[in-house]
Amino acid sequence: MDKIIRIVNKDGKRVVEGVGGYEPAKISDLRQIVKESARKYGDLNGFLFKDKNGNIVGKTYNEFDQDIDRLGTALHNMGLKELRFAVIGENRYEWCVCYLAVTNGTGIVVPLDKYLPENEVESLIERGKADVIFYSPSYQTMMELISKKNNRVKYYVCMENTVSDADPAFLTLPELLEKGKSFLEAGDRSFTDVEIDRTGMSVLLFTSGTTSLAKGVKLSHKNIASNVSAITSMIRVSTEDVHLSLLPLHHTFENTVGFLHMVHSGVKIAYCDGIKYIAQNLREYNVSILVAVPAVIETFYRRLMDGIRKSGKERLINVLIGASEFLRRLGIDLRRKLFRSVFEQFAPNLRLAVSGAAPLDPEVVNWFGKIGFNVLQGYGLTETSPVVAANNDFVNEPGTIGYPLHGIEVAILDPDENGMGEIITRGPNVMLGYYEDEAATNEVLSQDGWFRTGDLGLISEKGFITITGRAKSMIVFTNGKKAFPEEYEILLNNIPGVKDSFAWGNKAPDGDIQVCAKIVLDREVFEGVSEEQIFKRLNTAIREINKTLPKYKIIRYFIMTFTDLVKTTTLKTKRNVELEKVLEVIKEEGVEIRKISGKLID
Repeated sequence: MDKIIRIVNKDGKRVVEGVGGYEPAKISDLRQIVKESARKYGDLNGFLFKDKNGNIVGKTYNEFDQDIDRLGTALHNMGLKELRFAVIGENRYEWCVCYLAVTNGTGIVVPLDKYLPENEVESLIERGKADVIFYSPSYQTMMELISKKNNRVKYYVCMENTVSDADPAFLTLPELLEKGKSFLEAGDRSFTDVEIDRTGMSVLLFTSGTTSLAKGVKLSHKNIASNVSAITSMIRVSTEDVHLSLLPLHHTFENTVGFLHMVHSGVKIAYCDGIKYIAQNLREYNVSILVAVPAVIETFYRRLMDGIRKSGKERLINVLIGASEFLRRLGIDLRRKLFRSVFEQFAPNLRLAVSGAAPLDPEVVNWFGKIGFNVLQGYGLTETSPVVAANNDFVNEPGTIGYPLHGIEVAILDPDENGMGEIITRGPNVMLGYYEDEAATNEVLSQDGWFRTGDLGLISEKGFITITGRAKSMIVFTNGKKAFPEEYEILLNNIPGVKDSFAWGNKAPDGDIQVCAKIVLDREVFEGVSEEQIFKRLNTAIREINKTLPKYKIIRYFIMTFTDLVKTTTLKTKRNVELEKVLEVIKEEGVEIRKISGKLID
């Protein structure tokens, strides 16, 4: 279909509404996703992972369905219905079983960030009022410490058989699965026949909180199921595909797109062994799909380009790209054949990546597209279950986040003279509200259902949405013009030897607003290079960048470091933390930023 959006006027706003290119799947709740997948895909492997000997093993969709029913039935027989269950651990099959055994008829699930320290995990357990905790063995010590201080939690359930019998509050998932199996065989249908509440809170997700205390987001079956359905209207995946699960499952992007959508579509989900094993896992699992953040995709790009340059094949690749583009205009697509050797370097079967959580360099999207690897940038928030808009099988406009998904509306609130304003959205995917925070809910949710995202953006005449930046991090110059840190960071990160960057607007003593940057250096690239030489290289590169910018927007000063920026679990920079660190350095030096510009601060 050519027409996948509608542009209409509603409530005095120009609204872009997603229609969908494919017929969206009809999904009412998460249980339906599991049951239909078991019926359609049965004995096909749905999950791939390594056993303790390093061998790749699988779990079928039938086994997944059975394990969910067994665990849910066991929990019901323990009197644990309608309670709250925290889940913490690395991405793994058992995490998914626990999550769905809770949501599909037992209670409310509270996924926790696996990277949080003990005191923060303990705080969220208290705030989320968890009655039971599912955890992987790596959290055994933490759970034992928490159990000595927490009087609310009834049971701690380890995902493997690694718990002693000393404390009756500590159980294991395998023993609960066996008990549930016995109950089911005896005819117990307390879990399998329970009615699903589609509109009440079923999932309590705490945001990463890059600028403030994490908020609790209340999501329902209807919220999440509608988003899975909307995704099916824009992107096709199948049982032939293998997805590498590498973003944390507690995060809604991976949870909805990389887990539930893949289960619905019969995709095999392979679990990544860790960030440093991505390249190895891509090959050994024959991965074809990635749900990732820009940092991962841009790392692939840089490594491929470095390899091409070092092999002396840069000119050859460019000639092949030119020939390939000419043939594509004639309707002949030979990209996968022409660039087979490039894919052999990192992932022979990789065909699709969906990127979110941060801006993605359009140059990267364009280059990968030219060699036959489709990279789609999307946009969403925890509060929207999460996907609001995305490029898709029908359109891919690099530099934008594409069109709204089926059934989702997007508009710009109070646009300025350039059409830029706050992005607002409405649809069945929008959260129920913030947990125990009516005031915060009322700030972002209007009575007619519009959700204020806090992101600023534009909508083109054709309906493409472009994110310009977060309202809170926007740089406003004395002439009233605006800029965003993200636009500078994309440019700076393209400088050879730069791993990462953080830009901010610094207020000078005379009131002038100056764009400054903290640049993270790649230690391997600059090994043995003097600070003075590093400064000269970066200064030259930044001068070239500034030539492309209006004078008021140029980068004035920069400092250098080998220390990585502080990030959230989805690799977003914690801007408030980084700004505090920079200001602390300036305070310790007792001078203005211009006095330490170009210095290595570590």
